[in-house]
Amino acid sequence: MMNYFEADLEKANDFHGHICSGIVLGVRMARIGLNYLGIEDTLQNRNFVVYVEADRCIADAVHSVTGCSLGKRRLKWMDYGKMAASFIDINSNTGVRIVVNGQHNAPENGDIVPFWTSITDEELFKLEPVRVKLGLEDLPGKSLGRAKCVSCGEKIMDGRELVLDQNILCKACAGGAYYEKL
Repeated sequence: MMNYFEADLEKANDFHGHICSGIVLGVRMARIGLNYLGIEDTLQNRNFVVYVEADRCIADAVHSVTGCSLGKRRLKWMDYGKMAASFIDINSNTGVRIVVNGQHNAPENGDIVPFWTSITDEELFKLEPVRVKLGLEDLPGKSLGRAKCVSCGEKIMDGRELVLDQNILCKACAGGAYYEKL
C-alpha cells in the first residue's frame, strides 16, 4: 500500500479545522485499520464499518480518512472515552480494534506531526483481532422498520424501541433520556 499519510492528514485538517494529536493519531489509526482489512480505495470498498470509542478529534480523523459517517450508518460511536476504533468487515463481522497505548505524550509547545510520526505503529498502537455481532438493523442502507412510542408518539427506527409491559416505548420514555423536558 502506498503512503497516504500527507493526503489523509490534509483531508482530516480540512474537515476538522486544525491539526492536533487526536487528528494525527486518528489518521494513522484509520489507515492501519484499512490496511488490516485490505482496503486501499474506500470509494470502491464500502463493506466495512468503524466503531469509534470517543467523540473527539479522533472521530473526525477516522471519518475523513475512511469516508464512514454516522448518517450512512458506517460510523458507529461507542461512548467509552477511549482513543480506540474497531474496523469491521461487514461480510465476516471480524476486524481489528486499534488502541493508542498511552505511553507517549506530545510536547506542549512543539510541532506534533514530527513527534507522532517519529514513533512506529508498533510502539504507538495495540491491535486486537475482534468480532462484532452486526444485526441487520445495524447495517448501512434503508431503515428496516419503524415503531411508534405509545408514550410520546414519536417514531423509532431500526429496532431501537423497547417493549415494556407489552408497550412499545422509545428509550427516552423508558427512562433513558439524555435530556430533560422543560
